[in-house]
Amino acid sequence: MTDIRQGIIETANALGMDPGVLATIISYETAGTFDPTKRGPTTKWGQHRGLIQFGDPQAKQYGVDWNDPLGSQLGPDGAIVKYFLASGWKPGMSELDAYSVVNAGAPGRYNASDTAAGGAPGTVQDKVNNQFGPHRDKAYALLGGEYTPSTPSGPPQGQQNALAGPFSVQGQPAQNAQNALAQQPQFQWTDMRSDPAMFMNRRNSLAMG
Repeated sequence: MTDIRQGIIETANALGMDPGVLATIISYETAGTFDPTKRGPTTKWGQHRGLIQFGDPQAKQYGVDWNDPLGSQLGPDGAIVKYFLASGWKPGMSELDAYSVVNAGAPGRYNASDTAAGGAPGTVQDKVNNQFGPHRDKAYALLGGEYTPSTPSGPPQGQQNALAGPFSVQGQPAQNAQNALAQQPQFQWTDMRSDPAMFMNRRNSLAMG
């Protein structure tokens, strides 16, 4: 995989997540570089690296290959999808929950902070509400378009239960994982250059969500 834009979209689709949310998180975690080998702090988990800053044991557990950092982290079978699902992510969860998974290991931990472990100051909620702004701009610049969910009302009934446990505690895929992922709502990005107002309205609505 050489196209990070397409890789982010495919990853978000596999998770039932807004691609703009995932791209914003990746921009924040890589200091705006989208570098798949970006080095972060060293903590009790070793040297953090990559698009969502995997620690050494997490990178190994979820299959990050630093010889193929994009291909192994992104896509329906990539480490990011495996990590999110193993950490309790369900399709349709909020941006706040998405970043809670990355920064605090599970959804709903909005007041958690990794500052003591070497992370940036602030809680999960503070980072999303007060530090994500410039990274939303970078995310939408990278994606360069607007999306339309194929299922406007969200995942079909029962879809979240189908994804509640496709991975074991060790983060290894169960047999039905690919089938479950294949059923996720798809977000289709289209060129917004002909209608800049559409782009701005979408970006602003995400920022205020």
